[in-house]
Amino acid sequence: MLAAVRNFVIAFLIAAAVFGLIAWFITIFIADNVIGIADTPDTGGVGDVTLPPEETRPTDPDGPKPPSYPDIPGNSFTVLLVGTDYRPDDFIDYFEDFVGNTYSDVKLGLLTKPIRKQSADLIILVTVSEETRQIVFSSIPSDTRVTVNGSYCLLGERYDKGGVDEIVDFANYLTAVPIDYYIKANITDAGSIIDVIDGVSINVPVDIMNPYYNPDWTEEDAEWSGITGERDHDTRIAIHAGERTINSSNLFALMHYRTESASASERDFVIMELARQTLRKAVSAEYINRAPELFARAIRYTESNMTVDDLNNNLELFRHYNEFSISTISYPGSYSTLDGEACFVPNVSEAYEMFRTYRGIGQH
Repeated sequence: MLAAVRNFVIAFLIAAAVFGLIAWFITIFIADNVIGIADTPDTGGVGDVTLPPEETRPTDPDGPKPPSYPDIPGNSFTVLLVGTDYRPDDFIDYFEDFVGNTYSDVKLGLLTKPIRKQSADLIILVTVSEETRQIVFSSIPSDTRVTVNGSYCLLGERYDKGGVDEIVDFANYLTAVPIDYYIKANITDAGSIIDVIDGVSINVPVDIMNPYYNPDWTEEDAEWSGITGERDHDTRIAIHAGERTINSSNLFALMHYRTESASASERDFVIMELARQTLRKAVSAEYINRAPELFARAIRYTESNMTVDDLNNNLELFRHYNEFSISTISYPGSYSTLDGEACFVPNVSEAYEMFRTYRGIGQH
């Protein structure tokens, strides 16, 4: 159960949480599925990746010319949001915990108990185009099948090997879109981020179960589970269906999205709704004038190359939020089971063609 929790945990987390604080400096661009079977750029022995020529990047010479809009102070740019499943407050069996012998004072050989790895469970490309007044959302599935040095692996798992830089490199290759900024947060910090704007209300279509629910749980299980602190294993429903406020207290349950019969498409829809409502609230009159202050607070919970100055330089874009069209695009590809492993198999060439229809992406 806990393993399943890890892979869904962050997917909502940052799509909403980080989206909130980031929402002031990004007019966004998220698609529901991304592509990629590719080698990573040279990072610690990973194979080289050759990006498509710049002239093939987002522009469609045969398509209709976009309408001309009055200039808004600020530049078009892209941000990659990376949500990891690292939860040091909930688990103490990561590598550093074994090295420091802090694992519940239990002597465990590394061969006896596997080390808990870190993954990038949420990868979202957020793009704003001042030239075309577009906000586009594009999500890259963390289980996208990629190749590294001739071997297949899942994109999200590469975070444990190459960190956020490797995820950025892969996202750049898979989309052919230059990535200006990245923002990375774990699920715990994402909850703190969404709290900066006092949570976000969305309609939850079904009852969401408590990720820790396990009526057979015993205290003896805790010693080998890696779980720290008190956990409620008896409460079955964490979020009841209906209009609910999502914040740090229930974000983890929403991201995990454990239900009786919900489909993956329903989960994705709820995640997208949380992202949209977070963005809308973040740029509302209630918060936009406090954007630099709130961003400075929120960015403390992340690792990012974006600064408060970057936000200030593009603040007018966010003030004109209502002038932008918001759309989501689905990356071409399909889910399949290859070599006994469930994964997302992308169509890279078709993806490049799709992204060419968007102008002003990441162009300074």
